[in-house]
Amino acid sequence: MRSALCTAIGAALLLAAPGGSSLHAAGPKIVRVSTMLPRTPSVALDEKKFNKRLAEMTGGEVKFRTYYGGAAGDDKTVMRKMRTGQIDAAPMGVQLVSRAVPQSLIMMAPQTFTNYKQIDAVRAALHDEFGATAMKNGFKVMSWWDAGKVRIFSKQPVRNFRDLQKGRPWLYPEEPLLKAFYKMVKVTGVPLDLNEVYAGLSTNMIDIVWISAVLAGAFRWSSKTKYVSNTPVNIIQGAFIMRRPTWDSFSKKTQETVMELQDEALNRQQKRFRKSDETAFKKLFKRGFKGVDFENDAVWQAAGRKLRDKMVGRIYDRKLLKRVEAIAAKHKGADF
Repeated sequence: MRSALCTAIGAALLLAAPGGSSLHAAGPKIVRVSTMLPRTPSVALDEKKFNKRLAEMTGGEVKFRTYYGGAAGDDKTVMRKMRTGQIDAAPMGVQLVSRAVPQSLIMMAPQTFTNYKQIDAVRAALHDEFGATAMKNGFKVMSWWDAGKVRIFSKQPVRNFRDLQKGRPWLYPEEPLLKAFYKMVKVTGVPLDLNEVYAGLSTNMIDIVWISAVLAGAFRWSSKTKYVSNTPVNIIQGAFIMRRPTWDSFSKKTQETVMELQDEALNRQQKRFRKSDETAFKKLFKRGFKGVDFENDAVWQAAGRKLRDKMVGRIYDRKLLKRVEAIAAKHKGADF
């Protein structure tokens, strides 16, 4: 499970990494990439192969070095280090990407996406304008990605809002949608950064988390929970972003080559990753997990639609929401 995740995201990350560094006569410029994902043998091998290929294509101009497992800090710290030039690139959830592209949080608008075709279509429609916004704010969006279907993992079944109120649900401090949702349904969340969640679950500081099956395995959160919602509630979104100064230091030809390679790898790996998330979810039950059905799906769906409208003017505007809804409507099909 963890290997599948790292291979999927890692491969695209490797191709995003070389996008920007000035050359040093003494040798290749090291491009520093940070990720919360752990280092595994398969990812280390991918890294070695990629550096070899990169050296051949650029004449040994650049080489990337990845800091795994949050070694460079949590996402907020990494974003700060990217602004100061200490880190060159990183995969980020839209919560942090929104600092470069404010309206990108539309990609997590509740009750908007029910299948991957909708997400792919919306990304294609918004790619250019989101990319232009990022460049104005000092970043290059290398690619957009998704990281599985959001489900509720818990130590006790969560069937309704009362169960949420009785529990100790995790609140990611950078997540405005979740903050607003908790306030709306009168739930008190426990704020923890991503690298604090495993310890929080281990010490019972929290007992409910929102995550995809494949990420729950990669971060080991599933080892501390035993219930999972059968119905997904959203799809995790994010992007690989790079400092614009790093990107701009490359020649146009190198930029084009990097993007071509990156797109090729991402398309291949994204399909594999989506399948891995489904596989990871099914494997949970072989490990003793118990699936939980919501007491009333309509109540959850109504809350999601209310929240989506409530956030208009706060994290995205009405015009963008209408555009996204229209695109998603054209690609409606089987749910998730």
